[in-house]
Amino acid sequence: MDALLNPQQWMMLAANHGSLWALWLAVLLHWLLPLSSQHSPFQYWQQYGVLLASQVNKDTDPKQQRKLAGGLALALMCGTLGIFFIATRELVWSRPLFDAILLWLALDWRPIDQFGHALAHAIDDHDKGAARALLATRVNRDTESLSLIGIGKAGAETLVLGTARHGACVIFYYLIAGGVGALLYTSLVHLARVWSPSRLMYYPFGLAAARLLNLLDTLPMGLFAIVLAAGRTPWTHLKACWQQGRRWRTPGPGWLLACAGSRFQLSLGGPAVYQGTKTLRTKIGYGVTPACYHLLLLRSKLKHSVLIWIALSSLFLLL
Repeated sequence: MDALLNPQQWMMLAANHGSLWALWLAVLLHWLLPLSSQHSPFQYWQQYGVLLASQVNKDTDPKQQRKLAGGLALALMCGTLGIFFIATRELVWSRPLFDAILLWLALDWRPIDQFGHALAHAIDDHDKGAARALLATRVNRDTESLSLIGIGKAGAETLVLGTARHGACVIFYYLIAGGVGALLYTSLVHLARVWSPSRLMYYPFGLAAARLLNLLDTLPMGLFAIVLAAGRTPWTHLKACWQQGRRWRTPGPGWLLACAGSRFQLSLGGPAVYQGTKTLRTKIGYGVTPACYHLLLLRSKLKHSVLIWIALSSLFLLL
């Protein structure tokens, strides 16, 4: 008991586990002071991505040249950012505090959680206009013609993948490469959305960013699907995760959506419209179409899963 009350013991623990307290400081700051899209530095990152693409991505260029330009633009932006922060990390007086600030900037879990709450209540009020407007801030697909059924499906998919991509995956790459790794991952997420190949003007320019993001998502999303499956009959959900998820176009998101569909008996996937063009997607999960109740239930489960993920990450940092 005396050791627990001794401030020197706590100072030594903090000194020996700087990455651990940096993780919790960043998560606490993010939960209390989440950065809105208007105040996020990534809005300028996206604007620069659009500006760079306008100079090197020409419709008249051959397909291979546009693909190569996309890869070089990705390397230029992320490489420059990585070199800058790695060099800066060597100059700061407190590396854990520096990592905590970068992780705080990289996290976007709280706004996704708020998005799920607001969308669920818009669906409950049958306010299609508000629900479509909320979705439009988070997805590249067309939302103007979505019915309440389509809004429920798109909202559930966005909530699941957004929580993983802006929460669990960011923390995963923090464990692998510190605050710089977390920030670079989030930077790639924003570039992949701006240069999404689903936008005709960025095909095939954005393929390099999309493929790299899909590769980096595979392991953390697969592990997060295991956490999401925890509870009653986890093996049933993991079996559905494997059988249905591998039919999705990308493995990481596919596993996670299949696990969520099995866990809550939801029907996900199906056709989506991008810039007026209907794209066929695999139907995943089974059961009912997500409604207000399911979104709130899914939001609660995802929140608990992220907390478990943070606890497991803390245990990893202590080892």
